[in-house]
Amino acid sequence: MVLRIQDLYTFHVVARTGAMQDAAHELGVTPGAISQRIRAVEERHGLRLFTRSKNGIALTPAGLALQSDVGKAFSTIETANETHLIGQNSTVRVSTSATFAHSMLVSSLGRFADAHPNISVTVETEDRLVDLKSEPIDLAIRHGLGQYSGLTSEWLCSPELVLVASPSLLEKHGLLNTPADSLHYKLLPDCTGQDWSIWFEAHGVDAKDAKYGMQYGNDFLTVKAAIEGQGLALLKDVFVNEGIAAGQLIRAIDTAWPTKFAYYAVALDEVREKPSVSKLVMWLKKDLG
Repeated sequence: MVLRIQDLYTFHVVARTGAMQDAAHELGVTPGAISQRIRAVEERHGLRLFTRSKNGIALTPAGLALQSDVGKAFSTIETANETHLIGQNSTVRVSTSATFAHSMLVSSLGRFADAHPNISVTVETEDRLVDLKSEPIDLAIRHGLGQYSGLTSEWLCSPELVLVASPSLLEKHGLLNTPADSLHYKLLPDCTGQDWSIWFEAHGVDAKDAKYGMQYGNDFLTVKAAIEGQGLALLKDVFVNEGIAAGQLIRAIDTAWPTKFAYYAVALDEVREKPSVSKLVMWLKKDLG
């Protein structure tokens, strides 16, 4: 059976977008045509490439293997095509946390839109780590140390987090002199549950014995918990400045901020090379850095 390149490319687009409807819209065909093309590819390989449920579709192991083989080639072709069409409109899909979007990204994207009116940006805000190999996301902005296997990452900015505690908590357990002293306290997780472990790693502290308190999933609630003495909190200054000014919170330690603990633009190599993605990354590095 001869496999048409059109059918294989349709498989790639469905795998990239994660939805038959989105692929149909991008390719300008009906969802029925998409289904027929996917069926042709599955018949050619003799394997199911997608699982289907009420929540949508997902790649099977066979589908993941096929996308791994053909995805880079088709992405290279898409990049070459986009390069010739750069004067026309293009869209970059970004995933990041709601906190980063609110505090830094929205304002920067407003300026980016003025400078690059032919590039639109859509932003999805959620704290989970999206799978850039299978989900319809071009660029993820992640908070960490910049080490993401199989992906390219570029340092954007390193806003300092403030380690705070209530005065009564510090009076009870003593002041902190080093990052390791935090281990004597209960630690209040941020909304992602990851900042403490990354902060300890950046400072070279073995935190396997760290004790964690309640995770509230909202930085404003974490501030309230810190004010009430439930534990130490590691948060952006915008959330704690008011509490510090009112004497409800105290900076618990004064130490150099590890600049590797930062926000990074993360993407697949071939997606990072797209002109629209490249322009956005370069803008964010200059505008936020």
